[in-house]
Formats: sequence, C-alpha cells, structure tokens
Amino acid sequence: MEMSRPHDGIIVLQIATDLDTEHVVSLQPRLESLVDEHTENIILDFSNVSFIDSTGIGAIVFLFKRLTSQRRTLSLLKVSGQPYKLMTMLRVENAIPFIENITECDASRSA
Repeated sequence: MEMSRPHDGIIVLQIATDLDTEHVVSLQPRLESLVDEHTENIILDFSNVSFIDSTGIGAIVFLFKRLTSQRRTLSLLKVSGQPYKLMTMLRVENAIPFIENITECDASRSA
C-alpha cells in the first residue's frame, strides 16, 4: 500500500492487490493506524484492484465509519470491473463517493 499527499488535507492510498479475505487481514491494521495517526481525508485508489469480496467491502465500510465519526471523508478512486459491479449492487456509492480523479474529491469537499 503506497501513500501520497497530492494536496493538503488528502491522503491517497494506492491499493496494490485485490481486497479479499487473504489480503484484508494484512491491510486492516495499516488502515486502522492510518486513521489513528493522521487527520487528513482519505482516497483509496482502486486502479490495481480487480477483485473484492465481502471482507474487502467490510474493511471499506469500517474505514468509512471510523472516518465519518471524526468528520473526515473517504472516496474511492477509479473503481472498475468486478469491484464496481459488486459495490454498485450493494449501493456502496450511495454512502462513499466513487471518483475518477482527485480534483473531483476537491470539488466535493468545497461544495
């Protein structure tokens, strides 16, 4: 998981693997420490994610709830393929915005 700060107030995490049971186990503690150690809003970059299962969805929802309880935001960048199909079927996009570029996150923050 690679982290960058393209703008003040935003951390982008590039997820380098699928979000399935096997990979979420190692990713979850890093996400939790990120929430605890930083104050920025978070964008999860799905460019390299081709598969997500219920464990991955659960990790995203848990992260979303932790961030919203701190008045912070979560956005999902470049969701496509199977992850897009599953998350739209579950209506995740109704709570967590799907964005195609970081400027969309900037616009939604200022609106």
